Amino acid sequence: MITSRLIVRSGSLTGRTVLKKSCPVIMRDYKTETRTALRVPQQMELDLTVSASTEVAQYHDSSRFGFFSMLIRDAEGKTSQYSYTLDKLPFVLAEDGTLSKYFASCKHDVYVSQATFESPCRRVVNLKEIQVAFLDIDSYKLAWGQHRTPEEMAQSFVSICDMESIPRPSLIVFSGRGLQAKWLFEKPIPRQALPRWNALERVLVEKLQQYGADSQARDASRVLRLVNTYNSKSGKKCRVVFLNRNAVGGIERFGFDELAEIILPFERPKKQKKAPQPAKERKAREHSGFGLETLHWSFLEDMRTLLRVRGGIEEGMRSRFLMQMLSYLALSNQVSLKDFYREAQFLAQKIDPSWSYHSKDFSTVYAKFKAHLEGIRVNWNGQEKTPLYTPRAETLIDWFQITEEEQRQLKVIHSKDLRRELNTEKNRRWRASKGIRTIKEYQEERAKCRDFNVSVVKQLSEQGLSQRAIAEKLGVSRRLVRKYLDSDQVGTEA
Repeated sequence: MITSRLIVRSGSLTGRTVLKKSCPVIMRDYKTETRTALRVPQQMELDLTVSASTEVAQYHDSSRFGFFSMLIRDAEGKTSQYSYTLDKLPFVLAEDGTLSKYFASCKHDVYVSQATFESPCRRVVNLKEIQVAFLDIDSYKLAWGQHRTPEEMAQSFVSICDMESIPRPSLIVFSGRGLQAKWLFEKPIPRQALPRWNALERVLVEKLQQYGADSQARDASRVLRLVNTYNSKSGKKCRVVFLNRNAVGGIERFGFDELAEIILPFERPKKQKKAPQPAKERKAREHSGFGLETLHWSFLEDMRTLLRVRGGIEEGMRSRFLMQMLSYLALSNQVSLKDFYREAQFLAQKIDPSWSYHSKDFSTVYAKFKAHLEGIRVNWNGQEKTPLYTPRAETLIDWFQITEEEQRQLKVIHSKDLRRELNTEKNRRWRASKGIRTIKEYQEERAKCRDFNVSVVKQLSEQGLSQRAIAEKLGVSRRLVRKYLDSDQVGTEA
């Protein structure tokens, strides 16, 4: 069995964030209640009778700012979605809290987001951070999961993980029919790490798909069935059926990078001479989460930063700005084709909530995104390229008139001059950390040494020593001595 380093945390989590008025929620009047949040430990000695609030608290920290989402589906199939600030989690998920009536209902399906969001909108592009990797296992469809108790199914899945050299999940939840496997992280990872998180999810699904892993349930904005609620299809209760305990009795957690290094087939690529690679190997390297997907996601993040810095995009460049953001969103492979329009609408509203954008702004990129996924390539200056827009950083700077001050707040959208300056500064810091002298320091030291040697040679010459004797005494060549004795000539050490 493969294990990872663990960090055990304990304590109570409370929050003071005020819920935004624009957040569509159903909540009790908290004015009549105590303002002291319920104590829900994120790390504790759990048992299999864990409450909904305690299970969710393993990957949603109520002391941090952000939003989590709930989705409720009634008997007619109508769905309602609600968002809450993290500090409301103990109240919302308490047995007598906001959702209390749904815990005893067999007619409603209740789901909770696994990630937290920057605002009350459950979209990938609105992701704030995530602290769990997960799989939805349709074990009831396969022979190994049929006619068995939930606990027996969980133990079988643990054995499967051992067989496939995958670390055992931190916990396993019985969803009423299948299983939810969850690997908890030691600390949340930010939105910037989403490409590598998605790579981790892809490989987990690929390794475990033959055992029922659902390939359609691995996006970061996914909601999973809430513990202690009922599955309306089976009438069975969703509950925790397996806990992976560490040496001190707490629930096992993983460092995200450590878990990724175990599961992903390749580490971050190192700089080396370019060499032709077989298509199979190139495809495998994509799983690392470091490559074009990460680069395009970084471009999207830069454009969002620019949007935030400017407080909006002026009229006249909004459409182009939106289309470019959507292109990077598609190229980053962090959103599916069916969710593209919803994610696009969120980005358009971020540009300007009052902007009456046109659907054609979405449909154009959507069509190119679809063609991109189908493997269609277009000829551009003699090269086969994706039909999506991939301008250079300098082109973006020209289009959107990005100043040098704004560029310094970005990660990848830089002019050539600024990129050179930043690389030089980066190299300088690296050399300093390694104790390597700068070129200037080296030259100054060389000059001092030369001046000293010239002085010594002239002194010995004034004492009557010949050039041969001086050279033998100092261990240098006669030619160098001759240069040092010539006051108008600059020599170098032998």
